Amino acid sequence: MAKWSNQWGTENKYADSALSFFNSAERKKEYQSEYYKALLANGEACIYLKQYNKALKFYYEAKNIFSVGNCEDGFLGAKIARIYFNQHKYRVAAQLWAEGVNLMGHCKNGMSYPNYFYSMQSFLNGAGLSYEKAGMLDSAGYYYLQDVELINTAGQRRINVSAAKISVYDNLGNLNLKLGNVSKALEYLEQCVAIPITEIDGIKIPPHMKLAQAYLQIKNHPKALANLRQARNRLDRFDNNLNEEVLWYKINAQYLYQIKQGERAYESILHSNRLKDSLENSLFAVYGMDVDHEFRSLVQQQELHNLSGQNKLKQFYLIGSVVTILMAIIIVGLIYRNLKRIRIMHRESDLHNQQLQHAMAEIERANENYIRIMRVMAHDLRNPISGMTGLAAVLLAEEDFTEDNRHMLQLIESTGIHSMEMISELLKTGLADENELLVTEMVDVKNLLYDSVELLQFKAGEKQQLLIFDGPVQPVMCRVSQEKIWRVFNNLIVNAIKFSYEGTQIKVGILQEQHKIIVSVADSGIGIPDKNKDAIFEMFSPAKKVGTKGEQPFGLGLSISKRIIEKHRGKIWFDSTPEIGTTFYVEIPCNEHIDI
Repeated sequence: MAKWSNQWGTENKYADSALSFFNSAERKKEYQSEYYKALLANGEACIYLKQYNKALKFYYEAKNIFSVGNCEDGFLGAKIARIYFNQHKYRVAAQLWAEGVNLMGHCKNGMSYPNYFYSMQSFLNGAGLSYEKAGMLDSAGYYYLQDVELINTAGQRRINVSAAKISVYDNLGNLNLKLGNVSKALEYLEQCVAIPITEIDGIKIPPHMKLAQAYLQIKNHPKALANLRQARNRLDRFDNNLNEEVLWYKINAQYLYQIKQGERAYESILHSNRLKDSLENSLFAVYGMDVDHEFRSLVQQQELHNLSGQNKLKQFYLIGSVVTILMAIIIVGLIYRNLKRIRIMHRESDLHNQQLQHAMAEIERANENYIRIMRVMAHDLRNPISGMTGLAAVLLAEEDFTEDNRHMLQLIESTGIHSMEMISELLKTGLADENELLVTEMVDVKNLLYDSVELLQFKAGEKQQLLIFDGPVQPVMCRVSQEKIWRVFNNLIVNAIKFSYEGTQIKVGILQEQHKIIVSVADSGIGIPDKNKDAIFEMFSPAKKVGTKGEQPFGLGLSISKRIIEKHRGKIWFDSTPEIGTTFYVEIPCNEHIDI
């Protein structure tokens, strides 16, 4: 891994050096093709380093070099689509892959048929999978069926289509499972696993697990077990990711419960949750609170006080020296008396400082122990709660319960889910052990805010709400911590969705004023009563309320957002009228380097 990292680091330097050659509009125009390749090289380097925003900028600049609608435009769109897909912005990714499908129709005559087939097949499959992930199942089915037609045509031309056919049949089987068409799903998935192919990467693991799920729905336990074993054998043979392991143990738990082996089902659920925790921890960016802020302030105040005292003493000695010339005898006595008092004051000040430092050290140790104990407790609670929630979900899949029993199981499941969400939020924020520097970089804050709005459009759509974005055409650049400011934006928009009524509008805006930017999020919701306004930014605020559709509040988001903005030397505030709505404002200065 270190070898590849060094290689990409070296290639990234070469890519940067190549791009620095094009430092004028004349060179970009004269060496257009070379400039295009340099942009692509920088984009690929940023993808490897997971700097997706930078990669997008390089790819979009490359798209503007050639005329819109040519073949290169389609291939670049596919690269950009993969970035959006990895960031779970499935609708945008689907649109880009769909555009690539249209462009390939115009470019067919300019390339060999095998190249055309493999490119078109990847575009169709990408568009279908993205639409499926976005919940637009009809559109997903359209592109999957187009892919099937393309594969059948290529097969008639003696092109090896086995891998492509397995992929699209697997996707069609999964789509029909989501639509409730179990018999159709079984038809596609059985065709999928029956396709002869030399497996080198575990390509048949997903269809076998989906077959197991489908057979469990119709209570065909022998076939469900057979497919679980097929998937397990391949998981043991091939180096696959944790996602597939998590899903296998979850399906295995469903099978074990249906054959009345509850204890083994519980163990399988726990193993699935442990793997899921490992997966989340590998991708998890730790957030935390600055619990020592107040103590550092006290130390700084004490140091300023001592410095101020020393300056006053210097002034006093200077004045005393001048006056000594005129009144030597009187000043000698005064100096002696004052020096005696100063020595006493210094001894008292040293004693007070030692006591203060000792108290601060004790408080810090107690605070660290408290955070460590609470973090261990919160983390250890996740597995049993996850197990109970998982078993409740498995029980709810059965049909032989009374309405009262089903209602109680739903209460157990929903309570467990809310508890897990609270524990996850605590581990990310209130109980995190954060002594890290706030590392900043130049970021297009307008683009970051727009991405947040686009990402949450689907959540707003669940309540028939509309997110409206208003910002300038040009970028709004500012030096910030991108991931922490993204969290603030998400907190504010999610709160607006949570506390707004169905069918209303939420307006998100950004503007730049000299050396600062101001972001606003305005909702048409329940508002904040006057009695709660002073406590709204407190951790676990007593002012928290359930959302307009019963959404569960935790009282953490605004407190964490306030800490993040204050670390950026900014401020956050709001205006609110009960039953009319609330507008939150965030102001961030952009005229200084922040590296706390």
